Amino acid sequence: MINPTFRRPLLAALLAVAAANLLAATNLTPHTVPADSAAASPQVALSEVTVVSRLEAPVVESTQLGARKISASQIKATPSLMGEADVLKALTLEPGIAAGAEGMAEMHVHGGNAYENLFLLDNVPLYQVNHFGGLFSAFNLDALSYIDFYKSSIPAKYDGRLSSVLDARTRSASSTPGHHGSLKLGITSGALSIAGPIARRTSYMVAVRRSWFDLYTIPLLHFTNADNPDKTRFQYFFTDVNAKITHRFSPRATAFASLYFGDDLLKSGETTTGSNPALRSEWTTTDHYDTHWGNLVALTGLTLRLSPAHQAEFTAAYTEFFSSMKQLYTNRLTEDNIKTTLTSTTSTRNRIHDIIAKADFSLAHSPLSRLRYGTSATLHTFLPPASTRTLISPHANAQFTDSTSTYLAGELKLYAEEEVALSPRLSLNAGLHASLFRIDGRTRHGLSPRLSVNFRPHPDVALKGAFTRTVQFVHQVSHTYFSLPTDQWVPVAGNFKPQTANKLALGAYWQPASRSVTLSLEGYLKRMNNLVEYRSEYYLALPTDPWDRTLCTGRGSARGIDFKAERTTGTLTGHVAYSLAWADRTFPLKNGGATFPARFDNRHTINLLLNWHITRRLDIGAAWTGHTGNRYTLLTQMWQQPSFTDPDNDYEPDSPLRAPLNAYTLPFYHRLDLSLTLHCRRGFWNFALYNAYNHLNTVAIQRTTTFTTGAPVFRKVKLLPIIPSLSYTWQF
Repeated sequence: MINPTFRRPLLAALLAVAAANLLAATNLTPHTVPADSAAASPQVALSEVTVVSRLEAPVVESTQLGARKISASQIKATPSLMGEADVLKALTLEPGIAAGAEGMAEMHVHGGNAYENLFLLDNVPLYQVNHFGGLFSAFNLDALSYIDFYKSSIPAKYDGRLSSVLDARTRSASSTPGHHGSLKLGITSGALSIAGPIARRTSYMVAVRRSWFDLYTIPLLHFTNADNPDKTRFQYFFTDVNAKITHRFSPRATAFASLYFGDDLLKSGETTTGSNPALRSEWTTTDHYDTHWGNLVALTGLTLRLSPAHQAEFTAAYTEFFSSMKQLYTNRLTEDNIKTTLTSTTSTRNRIHDIIAKADFSLAHSPLSRLRYGTSATLHTFLPPASTRTLISPHANAQFTDSTSTYLAGELKLYAEEEVALSPRLSLNAGLHASLFRIDGRTRHGLSPRLSVNFRPHPDVALKGAFTRTVQFVHQVSHTYFSLPTDQWVPVAGNFKPQTANKLALGAYWQPASRSVTLSLEGYLKRMNNLVEYRSEYYLALPTDPWDRTLCTGRGSARGIDFKAERTTGTLTGHVAYSLAWADRTFPLKNGGATFPARFDNRHTINLLLNWHITRRLDIGAAWTGHTGNRYTLLTQMWQQPSFTDPDNDYEPDSPLRAPLNAYTLPFYHRLDLSLTLHCRRGFWNFALYNAYNHLNTVAIQRTTTFTTGAPVFRKVKLLPIIPSLSYTWQF
């Protein structure tokens, strides 16, 4: 049985598909489908149909709302932190997308969480897309050709996340003869990319990126630790490797194989020493942390032109997400020439292995309509957060292991959608995505109808509406608001249900025939169910408790309006974007069951982007962002509990009383980023300023005490000042 709530949208979608096929069969109207073609024109006989992205059509012709196609070159022109052009940070300049914590490469789309975005690399999902806690994303722009992004209406092909879809496509070697590429040297990282032919029909592309942070810390720590008995330990670096081979069998068939590997390694900690001559004792304490996380993706694909109007893409892939943390604590004590050693080791790991097979088809069965359909099957292997604790002392040895086991899960997806022009003024896209997820002997299902309509009262004006339902079977739970390797992916197991979201979106658009300027106004209403978060008292769970004992479920809602004015041609391009938004959460086991604002419930957001192509050799970019401060939980009350263990102290340290979640709003956030690019004969220089006027934004509130009286006070925590960067890219 289908839930009555979705029976009408599903029936409408099925009727729309039937109408589309009827119109296509009878050829009642002489116009083309705006989704993939250029402007509407009289019907002509087509000898060959080439399938291109629906986002290449003018915005007033497409049925999609809140969708964008962005090339790698456009992203590189956006000013960013430390001169590292970034896919995710560029998208946060779009309306309706909150950037999260300062400097982080995160997206909170229309009130959703960061993990509710589906990230695809060549049609294959990625679980981890951040480096260094989110300061950089895992997408190397030298390896990318373009991205397709959907936030308001999502095509039926995509499902598995609630909020948005980012489909990144790696580039192949161009038709330029010979081998060519670039070498970039920057303050924070270096990158090398090269592409070219292997044989007459075979080409390759390789792109490598590595950070320099560890090279900076080696000499710094050497001088810091040289004359200091206490030793500090810190090392961090990340690496990205993209490789692709493409072979063209014929004009109708092309095969490719690609590899992506992203790796982060962080080592930190300290060693301290001390002594007490009166007691004739000496001690050395070592506290080290090792953290390792990343992705591995290996895939192969085949694109076929089955007929002039019928195309197919087949994909097979293996992916692995890995995350591990290890803490080593050692205390060596010498007292009266008696040596004792206490060692404690804690290690945690989280892994996901996926084996994926996909088949996607596109059939333009007439100039009036296009059918897209396909299927995918995935075999998941989940290892939710599993911890091992070992304690070794002179008197006892003990080991504790979490009661966590590996989960095997199977996922099957089917989808179909029809895009049809019902008249010169009216077009629609109707589709359905069905999914099955089997784990622990139980099968969970999802049914996601999609419907979007475009009405054009004038050739330059479009009025659009869409309904989108999405289903998510895996969740990410986080201890903090930053993207860290401690964030664990867990499947829908036990008593948990799939997350679902229902979104209704309306929009109005104006775009002249020249496409030089676009005005858009979009509104949305979104309801989310079965959201998963840590309970407020998750830390009270025993180490031997199942991992799901620390979690709870709830619901969320979001609503808002997005406005954007954009200029895309000429020497001066850019946009002005404004968002008015609300987002909240309700969890029975959090905040006393009362509704509370989402962490990134930014009421007002303004983004300005400007790119000025002054001369053939000189470009200037500027990006200003301002938004209502993030929400924060402020611990306003403390209590002192009596001490029953230390007779010299009457009270234990202060403990916070429970406070309303996210009830405090941080000060208004604003920042200006600038960039200047100077093109040379064989490359270009890039100079950038992050936070150009050095406004220190508040990212948190810290409760502390005054030095003189010990009275409690609150202090604002401010993070990133003005940060200059310089890089040179040599092109060959």
